[in-house]
Amino acid sequence: MTLMPVDEARQRLLATARPLGRVVEEPLERALGGWLAAPVAARVTVPPHDNSAVDGIAVRRADLGDGTVSLPITLRVPAGDPPGELAPGGAARIFTGAPVPAGADTVLMQEDCVFGDGTVTPPAAEGVQAGQNIRPAGQDSRQGEVVLEAGARITPMAIGLAASVGVATLPVRRLRVTVISSGDELVPPGTPAGPGKIYNSNGPLMSALLAQSGFTDVTALWLPDDRARTREQLDALLADPPDLVLASGGVSVGEEDHLRAALEERGELDFWRLAIKPGKPFTFGRLGDGGLPFFGLPGNPSAVLVCYLTLVLPYLRRCLGAEPVLPVPQRLPSDFTVARPGPRQEYLRVRRVERDGQAWLQRHPNQSSGMLSSAVWAEGLAVVPVDATVAAGDPLDYYAFADLLA
Repeated sequence: MTLMPVDEARQRLLATARPLGRVVEEPLERALGGWLAAPVAARVTVPPHDNSAVDGIAVRRADLGDGTVSLPITLRVPAGDPPGELAPGGAARIFTGAPVPAGADTVLMQEDCVFGDGTVTPPAAEGVQAGQNIRPAGQDSRQGEVVLEAGARITPMAIGLAASVGVATLPVRRLRVTVISSGDELVPPGTPAGPGKIYNSNGPLMSALLAQSGFTDVTALWLPDDRARTREQLDALLADPPDLVLASGGVSVGEEDHLRAALEERGELDFWRLAIKPGKPFTFGRLGDGGLPFFGLPGNPSAVLVCYLTLVLPYLRRCLGAEPVLPVPQRLPSDFTVARPGPRQEYLRVRRVERDGQAWLQRHPNQSSGMLSSAVWAEGLAVVPVDATVAAGDPLDYYAFADLLA
């Protein structure tokens, strides 16, 4: 069976993406990490008036002399007070953030002035520009202007910006996701693991990846290696469907891999088996009459990680209206070799290291898809294209985990 190239699979996923979930007006304190469902416009102009960028004095530049002329301080303007009006030939004591009084066109730093008893001697006009140290009204945003675009991830900075323009709630798109772990060998962490059993790491891994991506409404299920039980669980799931199903295991070619077969019975299989390493048995389809998106990830944990970052999360970003769906990779030289070309695009767990002022990619010595310690050690993924070899010093595309999950 021909393996589908990774880029083709991603494009097919993106082409089927549609808005998912429901839109909730969340207060700012609960919106962090979510995804904006609609643009956000400023309710006020920020700043609402010209204001001072420093503590000092506000003057008319025309009133400055040669640095020996003293001006009377006729006005005091703290932040939060009405600005008043500066009379010609006078100076206003002003503080950072305070509105600039009418008539003034320049603010001078207090360190550059000499203060007397009710007077101030400003510096010479020759070194002063009109408008200096004044932040103009609307410098950050103007009323009605879009300040946050739909599809944007809500960061602490976005929350601060929303608050600054008078917005108290944000329209956030919330998704319900069901995470399925499949396999008789799996037991929950913290319980005794008998002969032949292993701890379920993929379920917690998938839930944590989703939470890191802003999707916290997650229900975890376990399915045994039993065709009838798998059908029953999927039927129960379709009775109250989530917005997305993310499963691990049960999608390969073994006799006990039942999820893919159940998917074909209760929905449609879009594609299966990719030219990706790790992660070849990756499956995508839709369950039930409503077309519930179903992702079947391999059973090996590092394959789960790679497939989620390179395929599932870009799909989710497109469903939420985000652009781009993948970060722009860095192009960095490798300090390792790949002697034999492979038929699959390989994602190596690597770390970025500095030597003599040059950044290099260092590969973890064990790239087994069954281990996660290499992913904890690594800082990102280096991409080796299909049928490519790598010599030391050859540049590779590098995706930092921090960028992939941003």
